[in-house]
Amino acid sequence: MLNIICGICSSNKLSAYDFDVNLEGVASKIVVPSIGNDNQEYYLILECEQADDDFIEKLANEHAEKLMDELEELECTDESFRKNCTLILCCESGRISDKSLLNFEENPYFFKKNVITYSQNELSSLRNEINNSFDNEKLNQLLMKNNGNFFEYYKTLSLEDGNFYSLLIKIFTKLPFVHYLPQPNQLENLETFVRSELDQSDLKLIDYFCVSNEVASDDIIFEKNAAIWGEL
Repeated sequence: MLNIICGICSSNKLSAYDFDVNLEGVASKIVVPSIGNDNQEYYLILECEQADDDFIEKLANEHAEKLMDELEELECTDESFRKNCTLILCCESGRISDKSLLNFEENPYFFKKNVITYSQNELSSLRNEINNSFDNEKLNQLLMKNNGNFFEYYKTLSLEDGNFYSLLIKIFTKLPFVHYLPQPNQLENLETFVRSELDQSDLKLIDYFCVSNEVASDDIIFEKNAAIWGEL
């Protein structure tokens, strides 16, 4: 999961560097703005597949302050780091209680905090779907895959186990730099639709009023109304 997150970071003008948090079973990266990226946001990405309630409590209450102090000393961070760093914890689903997850994400001290949970099947499925293409356009294509039906399945809790889509939704909601790109509306031509609903007399009115490019002032509208009613 760490590699996927770092790939997405790289596609969003963010650079990931090695940083050893000295916690058993935890892989980590510090993510900073790339050259030319003026957005002063930093991310500490942690991956701990065996994380449980005890780990997440200690991370928030015992380790966070020490990590913050160490990160502030790095050459790749600056004075804005302390107020602008988000800790992203990636861990296996089902091992941490909902209460502990909520308490961790709402903890206001030393980092903003988000958690991305996943099953190994979901991770494998997403890895196959992404296929080393981490840009926002690709992620949005996956979001709208199957004509958007996956989102309907997600809302109704009817996705098959291990489907990538639940993990993809978490990436969109937990990573602040991943954005939904609105899709162009597939609407039929509005003029065609309106004209199909009108009878002949209404069509004559529409054509009469729309034939000119002149600005439709009150006087012009009155004159055209008077003329057309005389013809009908």
